[in-house]
Order: sequence, then structure tokens, then C-alpha cells
Amino acid sequence: MASTTERIQTNAERNRLLLSILSETDHAKPSLQQHEFYLGDLERQLADATKWAKEVDKKRQKELKEHKKYRDSVMKRFAYKVSGNKDKFEEKAAKEERDYFDALQDEHKAKEQEKTLQGLRESAMVHRTELQGMMSRHNSAQHDLDTMYDAIFDGPTPEFPEEDSKEQVAKEALQAYHEAKVQAEGELEVIKTLGEVMRRMDEALNHIEDALDHSRMDMFGGGTIMDMMERSALHKAELAIEEARRLMKQAQRQSKRQVTPLLKVHIASGSIMSDVVFDNIFTDMAFHDKIKAELANARSRFRQQDQLVQEKAQVLETARAELQHARELIFEKATAGAGPSKQDVNDPEGE
Repeated sequence: MASTTERIQTNAERNRLLLSILSETDHAKPSLQQHEFYLGDLERQLADATKWAKEVDKKRQKELKEHKKYRDSVMKRFAYKVSGNKDKFEEKAAKEERDYFDALQDEHKAKEQEKTLQGLRESAMVHRTELQGMMSRHNSAQHDLDTMYDAIFDGPTPEFPEEDSKEQVAKEALQAYHEAKVQAEGELEVIKTLGEVMRRMDEALNHIEDALDHSRMDMFGGGTIMDMMERSALHKAELAIEEARRLMKQAQRQSKRQVTPLLKVHIASGSIMSDVVFDNIFTDMAFHDKIKAELANARSRFRQQDQLVQEKAQVLETARAELQHARELIFEKATAGAGPSKQDVNDPEGE
């Protein structure tokens, strides 16, 4: 079985090629991020320009209609003339003509601006495709380099203890990141579940309101139909509450019991005016406050956990970078004299 040093020497040329690609494409990620911001700004400007172009086009059509009305109307001209206001007609016609040409000029400006922004957007889209291709090339090279390094260095390498040390740090950082991420995802699920609890309780309240309406109608001679509709609404309310209680238990499990149980609600099956028994959860709307408080607590926990995830991600990124650097140095030492070093690849002129 080949030794670690032999595997390094076998993969020396591939290592230099992959490092060269990474060096050439390192700028892709920040450039793409900045370009996306620029493209987004262009999209907003273009949307505004298109909206303005439509508005001025409507205005131009309106002004053209008014202009034609005075320009082509024999009757209007005659009416002004017989009333002794011929000059006013000419003045009004001239004004309508000026307004039309002003609108025409605004439309031209709007369309030119829209055309310019469309051209900039098309160019920006082409450049984004180029940057995305470069980013894909960078990611592919990084993946291949990681795969090659893992195949060579994975596990204990007694001849390179410094690599073993940094590899262990990277593994621990990855584990910490995964644990933080899993907990953050759990808190996000709690938020979603509590939102469903709120929706189910709102449904229950709506059904109870329906039952009350049917009960009032029944008091004034609604008869059997109103009674059936009342009981149906109560049944729907009970189902919604049961679903809310089930979801609340689910949120408790998701949050590892940080969410407290839902207050009990009892809806009897008899007449709503005498037999429906609610505790404080319905009499003073406390259930809304409770669920809102649970949601606020869950969101707070998520924000804290998400911040921890970002911190763990940064630690992991640093550990991986240090591990890769250590492996690059090992490659350089193991292949000394066999070809150009990483510095030679990045600076072929030696500058």
C-alpha cells in the first residue's frame, strides 16, 4: 500500500492544477455578490422606468385627443368665433398643441431611459452568467481538492502530526456546527407549528361565533335546522381545538418542553346558552396572549440559535482553511524540486 508521501507525489500535478484554478477564480464569489446587488438595483430602476413610460404614454394619448379636438373641430372654432372669442379659441388650441408636444417629449425620454436600462440589464445578465460559470468552476475545483486531500490525509498520518491536529479541530468544528444547525432548524419548526396552533384556535373562535349566531336564531323560533347548525358549529370548534392541542404537544416535543401546554377548553354538546363551558382561555382571550408569548419566545430562541450557527460556521470555515493550508504546505515539502510551488503557481513571474 502506498505511503502518504507517495500518494502526495502521485497527485502533485493535480494539486498544482486545482490550486491554480482556485487562485484564478477566488474573486468569483465576492464579484457575484456585488453584481447581484447591482443587477437588483437595475431591475428596480427598469421597473420604475417601465411604469413611468406607461404613465406618460397614457398622458400623451390624452393630450393628443384634446389637441385633435381643437385642431379638427369646425364647430368649436365656429362657436368661439360667433361668440367673439376667436382669440381664446386660438389660444386654447395652441395650449393643447404645446401640452401634446410636451407629453410627446416626455414619452420619448421615458422610452429612451427604459431602452437604456434594458440594454444595461441584458449586459448585466450576460456578465452574471459568466460569473456564475466562474463560481461553478471554483466550487468544482474546491470539491475536487477536498476529495483528493481527504483520500490522502483522512485518518491518522503519523508522519504529519500537524495535519492530524488540524484535521481533528476541523472535525470538531463541523460537529459543533451541525449540532447548532439542527437546534436552529428545530426552533424554526416550533415557530411554524405555533403559527398553526394560532390558526386552529382562530378557526375554533369563528365556529363558536357561528354557533352563537345560530343559537340566537333558535331562541326566536329557528327550530330544528338552527339547532342542527348550532351543534355542527360547536362540533367543528371542538375539532379545531383538539387539533390545536395536538399541535401544541408537537411544539412541546420540538422545543424539548420549552413550550408550555395549552390551557384546557371544554365545549359541552348541549345548548350553547347554558351548557358551553369555557375557562379563561375563551372568556378573556388569554389564549391569544399565551400563544403570542410562546411565539415570541420561540422566535427569540431561534434568533439566538441562528447567531450561534453563524459563529460556528465561521469557526468551521477558519478550521477548514487552516487544514487546507497545512495540507498545501505538506504537498510543497513532499514535492520540493518536483515542480513549481503554490507561490510559483500564483506568481509565475516571481514578482
